Amino acid sequence: MRTVLAAVGGLVLGWAAATAASQASPALADDETRRAVAAVKEAIVVGHRTRDRGALDALYAPDYTAIDARGTLRRKADLLRSLPTDPEMLEGGYTLTAARRWGPIVVASGHGRMVYRNADGTTRLSEYDSVNVFEWRDGRWLYAAAFLP
Repeated sequence: MRTVLAAVGGLVLGWAAATAASQASPALADDETRRAVAAVKEAIVVGHRTRDRGALDALYAPDYTAIDARGTLRRKADLLRSLPTDPEMLEGGYTLTAARRWGPIVVASGHGRMVYRNADGTTRLSEYDSVNVFEWRDGRWLYAAAFLP
């Protein structure tokens, strides 16, 4: 499994490097792009908080994958399937801190802060930094991948 994840990660980084090298000056995402992908990420948070399967289905790319620091891989289907049994999110927000664009791809870092209700009624705070990948497909930005702590 680690070999597969390393290969996938290598392919993504290689593709990004090749794409960047082929452009004269890859740059930080312009304000409009940055606002657009930030809105997608915020809508993802709201979709999870409200357990809105339809909204999330429209925001995640069909081939979305998330990989965490332990190498655990989750796909879009996994996220949508687990939505009814996920812990209840009481509050949630995500702040984009940087975004870089290569043609139809944006790689963005940011900070999430969510408050969940545990089964026993207590609450749990989750704060994390992550890297997100968005792709322009069919005239809109989709959430294509995440690299999580």
